[in-house]
Amino acid sequence: MPLIDHFRRMHAFESWASGLAQDSLATIPPARRSDPRADRAARLLPHVQEARRTWLDRVRGEAYDPPADWFPAWSDDATRRAMAAQDQAWERLLSDLTETDLGREITYESSEGKAYASVLADILTHVFNHSTYHRGQVARIVDELGGARAVTDFIAMGRRPR
Repeated sequence: MPLIDHFRRMHAFESWASGLAQDSLATIPPARRSDPRADRAARLLPHVQEARRTWLDRVRGEAYDPPADWFPAWSDDATRRAMAAQDQAWERLLSDLTETDLGREITYESSEGKAYASVLADILTHVFNHSTYHRGQVARIVDELGGARAVTDFIAMGRRPR
């Protein structure tokens, strides 16, 4: 499988898994939703969307303003709208990329104002790994608070019963 196809599949996984993780937040029992961990869990997927937006702007070479709050308190609807917008934007980017583009060096400024360069394939790997990391945090917190954690393992997306 060409590497670009792998990244396109990772994008499909990202969209699928993040939707399930967002759904899982609603399974936290109402009596436990005032627990500070519930608020922390609810801010993780908005954080992922802010990071995805930032990395997309960096890859496109566009100017961007770092978020004022990297872990914003968005409503469920706002988070889902941001997810959909980012999914569409990343899908467009990935559909236009070629295998050769993956080796292209991207120069950007970090959130701390430092200049860096990274290969596009490494950036894509980072973006998908970052999201997976935070979905894992959501799963743990939802479980600890008595909710139903989402099964967002990559293998579960394509698994077929025999």
